[in-house]
Amino acid sequence: MRLSILVALSAFCGLASALAAEEHEGIPFPRVGKIAPRQATDINGSNWSVGAETMDRDFTSYDNWKEYLGPLGIKKARIQAGWAKTEQKKGVYDFAWIDRIVFDMPKHGVTPWMCLSYGNPIYEGGGQARLMGGVPTSGEARDAWAKWVRANVERYKEVIREWEVWNEPNYRVPAADYARLLILTAETVRCVQPDAVILAMSLGSGVDYKYADKVLAILAEQDKVQLVGQVTYHRHRPNPDPDEPERELEKVVAKYSDRIVIRQGEAGCPSQWCEKRALNRHHWTELTQSKHVLRRLLADLGRGRESSVFGIVDMKYPDEMNRKGLLLARDDLTVERPKQAYYAVQNLASVFDDRLERIRDYPVRMPDDLPLTVFGYEHRASGGQVVTVWFHNAIPSDSNAKTPVDLTFARGRFTDPVYVDLRTGHVYEVPEANREQEGMVHRFKAVPCYDSPILIADKQTLFIAP
Repeated sequence: MRLSILVALSAFCGLASALAAEEHEGIPFPRVGKIAPRQATDINGSNWSVGAETMDRDFTSYDNWKEYLGPLGIKKARIQAGWAKTEQKKGVYDFAWIDRIVFDMPKHGVTPWMCLSYGNPIYEGGGQARLMGGVPTSGEARDAWAKWVRANVERYKEVIREWEVWNEPNYRVPAADYARLLILTAETVRCVQPDAVILAMSLGSGVDYKYADKVLAILAEQDKVQLVGQVTYHRHRPNPDPDEPERELEKVVAKYSDRIVIRQGEAGCPSQWCEKRALNRHHWTELTQSKHVLRRLLADLGRGRESSVFGIVDMKYPDEMNRKGLLLARDDLTVERPKQAYYAVQNLASVFDDRLERIRDYPVRMPDDLPLTVFGYEHRASGGQVVTVWFHNAIPSDSNAKTPVDLTFARGRFTDPVYVDLRTGHVYEVPEANREQEGMVHRFKAVPCYDSPILIADKQTLFIAP
């Protein structure tokens, strides 16, 4: 615990050196403090997961980054089970490598959810232990898969309730084959854990709603739709805001069930140029990564979708380091330091937990010619509000130039409004000259806005440090 506290303090104090001196530029308001990071153990619940994938293939090492997990403030983590790593001899399971992950995460205040995925080449027709390696197809491999799934659920049912079936099957696995695997896996899980939540599809980055339609149609024909609790999808795109494919996926799911919800299970952004992997060949920086991550997670929250940031740490793939981590990794998989995005997510997690409730269709008046995204939230206990605002029309840039914007909230509730740059965590007073109130109508003048989320928040809703 002491080490976790030291990590949190280091993360908080380190921001001053990580960000450039011009971080206050364009914000003419008096500074009053800074968002205080909160340990995950001190947060009851939230909308967020953090990606802790690829440990099944040793692309990251849990022991190297686990002390950064609790101080981040995120309440869930997505992990991959790793059939081939656990069962290297037929019928013999060695869970030691994943035991230390599953049973340690809750000590940091984080609940894992598990993706049951990837094949095992020790079985003929068992597939390979990698993306696009194929699902188990032979009778022997399918039986072995079901036994391994059962063993996982029996072992971890007191910790894990959410089980995802395969990773990005739409890239290679025919819909009929995936539907068969989904039914087998879900029924095996439910035999051991009847209240388990089954997460289906894990659709690759394009949000392949047509593939989902095919799979759900097969399930409907066999009266198996009730097995699915959520449909997950991945979304890696340069501008994180547009959500047309997600809305199409919601329409598809609604054809089959009014109970199943969609969930963003993997979305991230590199912190530097990369040759391969998602979002390659673009001049990403730590600054643009931090903006991208915040916009992605807050866009999901504002639209009522649970979501995950990919990932906690850089992943060393065989052909390239995947720099989508919140933590900068060395070639030996140790952590060099947190990136700007780590601190940004700390700020996000501190503010947006289950103390806040989304306000549907929050009424706002703003200039028609400005491409702004605005969402409103209410603090359950006090009724005070938090409003998020950012420019959504372009890929995040390396410029922090601000545009003054007049905003009017017709149903506002602000006793002591403050302005927050969520990326840096700095909190500023909103001077009286920049605000007016008539009943519930609150007008804020010349609010500095840019392509990263800022908040207008009732001060009492925030945890603020000097």
